[in-house]
Amino acid sequence: MSKGGFSVFLALLSLFFGAFIVMTIVRYISEWIFPNQNQEPTDLSWEVFVQLIGLRDAGDNVNVATKFIAVITIFIGLVLFSSLVAFITQEFEERLKLLRRGKSLVVEKNHTLILGFSERITDIIQELVVGNASESDAAVVIMSPKDKEEMDDFLRNNLGEMKTTRVVTRTGSIANLSDLNMVGVKVAKSVIVLNDAKASDSDELKALSDARVVKAILAVVAANEEESLPPIVVELYSAQYRKLAENIAPGAVTTLNEADILARILVQTSRSVGLATVYLNMVGFEGNEFYFYRNKLGWYNLTFGELPFHFSNGMPLGVRQPDGTLTIKPPRDYKLADDDEIIILAEDDSTIKFDPRPAVQAKIKGYTDYRKTLERQTEKYLIIGWNSKAPIILREYAKYIVEGSQVNLAVENLTDEVKAKFDKIAKAYPHIKMEALEVNLASVDLLVTLKPYEFDSISILAGIGEKAEEIDAKTLTILLEMRQIFKDYTATTGNEVSTELIAEIIDSQETDLAIKAGVKDFLLTNQFVSKILAQVSQEPDVMSIYDDLFSSAGSELYIKPIWLYFPPEKIGKLTFADCVLAAQNRDELCIGVKINALAQDKNNNFGIDLVPSLDKQLNLTVNDALITLAEDET
Repeated sequence: MSKGGFSVFLALLSLFFGAFIVMTIVRYISEWIFPNQNQEPTDLSWEVFVQLIGLRDAGDNVNVATKFIAVITIFIGLVLFSSLVAFITQEFEERLKLLRRGKSLVVEKNHTLILGFSERITDIIQELVVGNASESDAAVVIMSPKDKEEMDDFLRNNLGEMKTTRVVTRTGSIANLSDLNMVGVKVAKSVIVLNDAKASDSDELKALSDARVVKAILAVVAANEEESLPPIVVELYSAQYRKLAENIAPGAVTTLNEADILARILVQTSRSVGLATVYLNMVGFEGNEFYFYRNKLGWYNLTFGELPFHFSNGMPLGVRQPDGTLTIKPPRDYKLADDDEIIILAEDDSTIKFDPRPAVQAKIKGYTDYRKTLERQTEKYLIIGWNSKAPIILREYAKYIVEGSQVNLAVENLTDEVKAKFDKIAKAYPHIKMEALEVNLASVDLLVTLKPYEFDSISILAGIGEKAEEIDAKTLTILLEMRQIFKDYTATTGNEVSTELIAEIIDSQETDLAIKAGVKDFLLTNQFVSKILAQVSQEPDVMSIYDDLFSSAGSELYIKPIWLYFPPEKIGKLTFADCVLAAQNRDELCIGVKINALAQDKNNNFGIDLVPSLDKQLNLTVNDALITLAEDET
């Protein structure tokens, strides 16, 4: 019994058959000494067996000796056979408990393995469901220290239709080799390691969580014996830990920093309203996504400027050379080598079709004889709240805006630590006016003293709270206060307020409330990072595209008025091919259009139309805009 279940089973089975042999011998001896009439000797062993399992008694037409032996046989069988059945039942129940506890072996292969269980898990899985739609049978395996039933209940309540994707959960340590082998880490297609800490947690908690993530990376590498490592995508807060993680397995580990990504997007969004929706359509698998594509027959000596007109659906954004060098928006006259891969933004890889001849020709060239530009002016921004993104946002603003512009910070509690960090950044960028203010954010009268209607945009950062619902409730309260201030100002002065409100919303379900509160643009924290995590896990090189797009260096996304590209009389007769050519005349790359009349219509993607077909007729007005990749906003 001390050796465990299988030994107990063998022992009971051996005792049963031992009893069968002994009682069969005893019965033969009894039949030899006290024979029964009409009894065939060959039937004795069968009688003993069925008596042992309790299916038959001695019968009436036998002598006393035979009845006595039958009683003993039935009693022995009752003890042994019942013990065997009870043991099998117990083992079956234990196995079911093991399954419910999430401790059984995973049999899936080529699956996406997620280590950890955080608030962004549903967004990641939903994104993977979209990405796996073309596969007949895809699997996502989740392992975390949480109870399996708890994880299953959460996913059951929060996930929608799973299409072709199955989700398997297991309970275990993300840094334990045997647990990692249990979930098939050696045969996984990719590994995502989630960070337990939230953006609102303290630096100490983030550091501890980062250390656990690094330990999990070491365990994944050890479990694979450093051979055939799957792509490993991790979320880390500390730059030190990110560098350490990437050095563990160079080329296999990709790191993401939520604060860095979202801070850069917030700055770009606040300076060009509508970009948050553009980014949501670009990141992840839903909507449009990035693909690396190479034509098998080469590129027919085409230049990058000619390339867009050879794809009726999809827009080339850059080139990846054979040595891995990636360039977003190369020069128009760059001649493609046959072994170059292009980076193309498309709705699905099945829609990418290269035509050796131009698929569509632009008919309206727009302005070609001069370069019409926007005049750069000083800008004025207000940041309300302080979190890990605030220092990055301040630095990013300073990189974009011109000398004499202003960036103010308003916080409820201006601690010495916050003041020191702010002053350090302000000193590093003396050409920008920066001021930090302490204001009771719950008081409309005190918020009015900030004169919020004088700013180009106001960014409201998510505060600190245990739950996303609590944090978003505070954000929405400030939004309503700002909206009231703007209404009162307009009613008093008669001047319309042009200030744009940008809010960091953690729970994507709160977006409808944010829109009704007057938000022209918004950030969905979990959605953005979760979409990027999911997409990078399937194609790690996509991260380099995001790094380039979110950086102030090189080309960034802008939404520019259409009158920069076309005379007013030609605006209503355009195809998307015309827009692409007109943008090229300004050394820009057009990837879509924004319809201003639909800017508040969620059902029409807030007026954003990314990568329409080249021959699509666009009903544009002078109030609409083009979405372009450009060097600057002018």
